[in-house]
Amino acid sequence: MLDREWGELVRDHRATVADWADRHEALAPCRSLDDVLSAVRLNSDPVFAALLTEVSVEDRLPGRAVLQAMIGRMVRMAQRDPRASIDDYLAHLWCVIGSYPLKRRPVRIAANLSMDTLRAVSRERRWLGRGDVTLLPSSESLEELLEPTDLDGSPCDSRPPVDVEVRQVLEAIGLLRLINDADAALLRSIYADGMSGTEAARQFHTSAGMVRVRCSKAVRHLAGHAVELADKAA
Repeated sequence: MLDREWGELVRDHRATVADWADRHEALAPCRSLDDVLSAVRLNSDPVFAALLTEVSVEDRLPGRAVLQAMIGRMVRMAQRDPRASIDDYLAHLWCVIGSYPLKRRPVRIAANLSMDTLRAVSRERRWLGRGDVTLLPSSESLEELLEPTDLDGSPCDSRPPVDVEVRQVLEAIGLLRLINDADAALLRSIYADGMSGTEAARQFHTSAGMVRVRCSKAVRHLAGHAVELADKAA
């Protein structure tokens, strides 16, 4: 599926690559996304740095290019890991790409992305332990974000819990723009529309593993904005 999607991206985004080439010396010879992959093989750090700079302005395509360039590494890592799949590695890599600290770690980027992904996979395995695994957070966990808290994050007894429907919570998330539009749409599909992880993966042209990771990451982020969400949704 990823290779088919990549072929479509190569066909449809030549103009975007030309824009990147104008802005970044490392991408100057590139005329297509396949040229970008070739440039990565020749001199990875400056090419990855250029792509991650574009990622920082919330453009999905350069992140997808980094992921495509790293697929071979992820396959090899997953083959050595009997407890995680390539789907797990790619899902965590996508999150690592979006948060990579380029200014602090401008060299050995491919190695850093690989190690950060391995650590993320290992952390998830420790969190899940030996118990049953739920693909996605429940809708109740989204509603729990609205329980009033003090500034230090502890429960606050001075305000009653806000009783709101999940759709109101999701509307408040959109109005406050606490997460990007793509992740907000993904949460809506799961919590409001009742899609399964597999159905959402098909709808958003991704994998069930990536759906799980993106939803979990979004919910954890939103938990830090519980008071704002409560006020907006009430």
